[in-house]
Amino acid sequence: MLPFFIIKDIENKICFLSETDSRHAIKVLRMKNNDELTVINGFGLYGLAEIIDANPKKTKIKIGRIKQEKKPVHLGLAFCPTKSNDRNGLIIEKATEIGVTDFYPIISQNSERRKWNFEKFNKVLVSSVKQSQQFWNPKIHEIQNYYNFISNNLEIDLKFLAHCKELKKNKIKDLSNPMKSQLLVVGPEGDFTLEELKLAEKNNFKMISLGQNRLRTETACIVGISIMKL
Repeated sequence: MLPFFIIKDIENKICFLSETDSRHAIKVLRMKNNDELTVINGFGLYGLAEIIDANPKKTKIKIGRIKQEKKPVHLGLAFCPTKSNDRNGLIIEKATEIGVTDFYPIISQNSERRKWNFEKFNKVLVSSVKQSQQFWNPKIHEIQNYYNFISNNLEIDLKFLAHCKELKKNKIKDLSNPMKSQLLVVGPEGDFTLEELKLAEKNNFKMISLGQNRLRTETACIVGISIMKL
């Protein structure tokens, strides 16, 4: 497939790539005048474009007919950010590639990190969207308290929570359905408390297992949503 670039004003016939994208297209991909590329706006609109001025600082393009891609079924991932921003970035990057539509960073009782660098991780998200050639940007929601999030009466068909305690749990592969809206909640390295688990069950979350091994937060996120996406 042709390389993907994000253009906010995609409905204009003549547009310019950002300086970063221009440099990538001309210096890295070695694109030149008359080469074609795919442009998206991150909200389902996409079209074929042609380079008419291969300037590495401000590449000028001409956009053809615009089409609308259907919005994907909701696949949400709520997780407690780890103390490592590299690991948090890995979650955003890989989960975006797999097809997560909504990210919900949350703060639980045992959370290691209580602040969220929205701008940093949104850049990771955008880069992953282009690399995986998707038409819709996932949304990163504001970081919020676990209790508020779980009690928010989310209108989602299937809600799952993964934990490590020796309690009755279901296998996520037996309950997930990619044709329905879904949400996976993954806790911190110190796991959720019993009180937090009871609150989730009260709000119709299904307790699930991701296997016998104890997984790190980022691994649990990737394993869980991969199964849910199948």
